[in-house]
Amino acid sequence: MGCFIIKYYFLYLLSRMFLGNPIAALVLVFIVYAIVDRKFIGFLPDFFKPLRRWRKISALKMEIESRPSLGRAYYELGALQVEGGNMQEGRSNLEIAHTLMPEHPDLEYYLGVARIRTGDLDMGKEILEGALKLNSKLKYAFPYVYLIECTLKKGEAWEKIDAYMEKIREYGNPEIFYELGTIFLQEGQKEQAREMFNEAQTTLKDCPSFMRKQYRNYVIKAKIKNLLM
Repeated sequence: MGCFIIKYYFLYLLSRMFLGNPIAALVLVFIVYAIVDRKFIGFLPDFFKPLRRWRKISALKMEIESRPSLGRAYYELGALQVEGGNMQEGRSNLEIAHTLMPEHPDLEYYLGVARIRTGDLDMGKEILEGALKLNSKLKYAFPYVYLIECTLKKGEAWEKIDAYMEKIREYGNPEIFYELGTIFLQEGQKEQAREMFNEAQTTLKDCPSFMRKQYRNYVIKAKIKNLLM
């Protein structure tokens, strides 16, 4: 880590020498680091992802205006909105898509998440369980993360959570454990949250090398949340 910092410090000094402007030198160092990070490290977020999502959402809205009976467009729009945190609008579009495209496991996954996050726990649980019946490997165990959230919010028996955790550990990766830790923390379960954040860190080494960059950002966020607890 120290060697890493020294390299970029020397790059800053050289850039400042040639450019004659400390701010321009900092900008250049950041650009270089961002390029290296996106290719090899994975710490920084994808700054262009929100823009790509916005452009895709705009295109889908235009498509729906011209073809309002197109279930796929409602599904893709709703899924993007749920991924971006807009649960209410996402749910509205996914409910329409569900009437046009019944028994679509990926659609039902996003609709289940949206229902749970908008407070409709029973209907959210029901559709997530239905999606898992259609595809038991759906989204690499992410449905069980939200089933745990639903169980916590409803105050149901912990045995259900244990059963869901068995499924999660079959497919567990740093992203899943980080998201689950965040849910436990939000629901006041600090001990379980810490355990999940620790698992996010330990499972990284078991991931294929080509996947580690994708998950490293979740490991770093898990470490930070552990330190702040």
